[in-house]
Amino acid sequence: MSETLLRVKNLHVRFEGQDAVVHAVRGVDFEVARGETLGIVGESGSGKSVTQMAVMGLLGPNAVVTAEGLDFDGHDLLTTSASAQRRLRGRRIAMIFQDPMTSLNPFLTLGTQIAEVLRLHRGLRGRALRRATIEALAEVQIPRPELRVEQYPHEFSGGMRQRAMIAMMIAGRPDLLIADEPTTALDVTVQAQILELLRELQRERSMSIILITHDLGVVAGFAERVAVMYAGRIVEASATEALFDAPAHPYTRGLLASIPRLDRDVESLRAIPGAPPDLSALLRECPFRPRCAFAVKRCAEEEPGLLDRALRPGTEHRAACWREVHEVAALEAAAAAAAPREEPLR
Repeated sequence: MSETLLRVKNLHVRFEGQDAVVHAVRGVDFEVARGETLGIVGESGSGKSVTQMAVMGLLGPNAVVTAEGLDFDGHDLLTTSASAQRRLRGRRIAMIFQDPMTSLNPFLTLGTQIAEVLRLHRGLRGRALRRATIEALAEVQIPRPELRVEQYPHEFSGGMRQRAMIAMMIAGRPDLLIADEPTTALDVTVQAQILELLRELQRERSMSIILITHDLGVVAGFAERVAVMYAGRIVEASATEALFDAPAHPYTRGLLASIPRLDRDVESLRAIPGAPPDLSALLRECPFRPRCAFAVKRCAEEEPGLLDRALRPGTEHRAACWREVHEVAALEAAAAAAAPREEPLR
């Protein structure tokens, strides 16, 4: 069994404002092994990014973070001093944000920004620092790195800026890379190139990756395991193949039904009705119940924890749903068969 690098247990994050308290993350558990990729999926506001910002120690002063465990390779991230956390960030754990233009300093050359990481975390100086900075850009396949190192962020395309951001984050040779929507603003071809680049870097360095995305299609070919988040909680967690073969939570099934596929008619695409719950109120029921077509009485009385929904012995597949997988699948199939079929526009 692979060694666990990051272990998060019962993580809670709330934001305290003057008028309300928002419970953004509510009892999240997950682990990441060395060298593996975990995909975290969910719509905007589900708590994906806040969870990872809590791991990184990057939340603001109005955030209150509690957990039973927040362990990174033997370091308790909850009790680690601010100076020790700064040494871990960039050197052992790094994070790529979804918009490089908000993360890169527009007034400094890319070479200067990458060199800062190399100087702080690898202690390089002089010619060795210059050489390593150029090598970092070359490693992420930026052409003519010896020239581009002197250029500013606005002189790069969107895809090249994201490559430069990756170069900066991996320059410290981290054990864990958190990629927050790294391909959202890029076209499909560049998306594929960025994901392949991350895969190559992971193979070369045995690096763990947490990929945050709202796109299950991206996760399908990239992550070994998937955690689906909704309303601040993980509502389904399993190996990627098992999740796509037999999704157990109605929310996951709704996400999959909204993805265009070559083997399905466009008319079969379905949006999830309704909106996520207000997280300023403590939830007593299943948070997905108002949007779920398969809810039962118990869903309004008690919020389910992650229950075993594995179809094969020895596999791990859990979902926060009172119904069994076959029940949801059968009800969904019956509803689809009974629904009137719309005639395509001519």
